[in-house]
Amino acid sequence: MKLIAVDLDGTLLNHDKEILEGSRKAIAKAAEAGIRVVVASGRSNLEAQGFVKDTACDRWLICSNGAVIVDRMTGERHKVWQIPRETAAETVRRGEECGLRMFLYIDDEIWMTNDTYEQIFSKMRGFQVPGSMLHLTDDLVGDVASCGGVVTKLMGWSMDADKKRRAKEWMSELPGLTFTSSGPDNFEIMAEGAGKGEAIRWLAQELGISMDETAAIGDSDNDLNMLHAVRHPIAMGNASDHVKEQVEFVTGTCNTDGIERAIAWVMEQDA
Repeated sequence: MKLIAVDLDGTLLNHDKEILEGSRKAIAKAAEAGIRVVVASGRSNLEAQGFVKDTACDRWLICSNGAVIVDRMTGERHKVWQIPRETAAETVRRGEECGLRMFLYIDDEIWMTNDTYEQIFSKMRGFQVPGSMLHLTDDLVGDVASCGGVVTKLMGWSMDADKKRRAKEWMSELPGLTFTSSGPDNFEIMAEGAGKGEAIRWLAQELGISMDETAAIGDSDNDLNMLHAVRHPIAMGNASDHVKEQVEFVTGTCNTDGIERAIAWVMEQDA
């Protein structure tokens, strides 16, 4: 094995949004053995970097749910799957009209309305985004339509399943989009062709690594794309049954020894 892709929330991070000491040691052991442990997160670039900066995780980072591949040592983006600005603005409009809270990633910033931030994200555990990375507005559609940045991911949030269903159906009429989810309260929107699996394939090719030399660890639907791409797919013990049914090995939970057991198992396959 030469590359292990690891999801962040619910996988490398426990439910307190911390990396366990045992997980840190397991990553360091893999790195010493020449295995690249690459974080593949739905979070934005700088937000994801804040969690893994003091670990032995590889310098390559997959973020925005696979829409961005960055060298976290230099900050350089090596690959981006972007959503056209006009499409992003219309997607936000349709989501808001259906009653969803919408937010999106543009360059290294997270954009949302002031009300969405106050009602949801200001109270959310693990939302560790400094003010310099937040763009708050009362006119999200207008700001997105006129901005000059690169849009990599949008997200629709609601506890109302019917609202989410109607919004997703309406948004699906727009060309060039793909959908996934990281939890029952949301769905995520990227450019067609984007995803953690596609990002891992691109990165493996850049590094001269065969996909037969890869593994991945995840817990949610937005990880299935990468779990299907690698040779050894692994689900966390806290993953849904739907995800567990589609992997080769189920490890412990993110609150216990899940990462340790998963990395040890991968290294055993290579023995």
